[in-house]
Amino acid sequence: MAELLNPLKKWRLSHPNSFAGHCGAVEAVSFVVLGSIGWLDYITGYELGFFIFYFIPVGISSWYCGRRLGLQVAFGSAIVWYLSDKYTHHPYSHSYFIYWEMFMRLLSFLTTTITISRIRDMVLNEERILSELLEARQELERVKSEHTLQADAGYGEAAVGAGSVDNPVSLDNITVALDQHV
Repeated sequence: MAELLNPLKKWRLSHPNSFAGHCGAVEAVSFVVLGSIGWLDYITGYELGFFIFYFIPVGISSWYCGRRLGLQVAFGSAIVWYLSDKYTHHPYSHSYFIYWEMFMRLLSFLTTTITISRIRDMVLNEERILSELLEARQELERVKSEHTLQADAGYGEAAVGAGSVDNPVSLDNITVALDQHV
């Protein structure tokens, strides 16, 4: 049923499941990009900040593969930033400031990972719920059409029981309620 929702979903690169089953490739690309960013950060020196670019592999890995890989890349980003900053001989007034800077960057990467992976989970859950609602609607339509056929064929009280005084819930009311939510 999920394929019926959007048959082109697998071709949309922005969808969280675009690379489902290929997390190894996403992981490899994320760490290659992370290494490249770290190398550029190192060769340009400590005066030119590359901090914002470290979010690219963190975001990509979190969106396409979820929290586990996102956390790995977040920790990797903090370590790569630390090594780049340490080996460019960034002068700090106290030696512990580099650790504070790394900790602050790590918190930023972790926050980004948790936020993006949570949004990813919400998108996937919403698609699952919509799929279930559409399946339920199709089932209601099928039951309604069978009910109508039985009523038209004259099968008596059993066929027209829904919506009667004894049974105030009717398929029409349920279908209208579904139409309002979908």
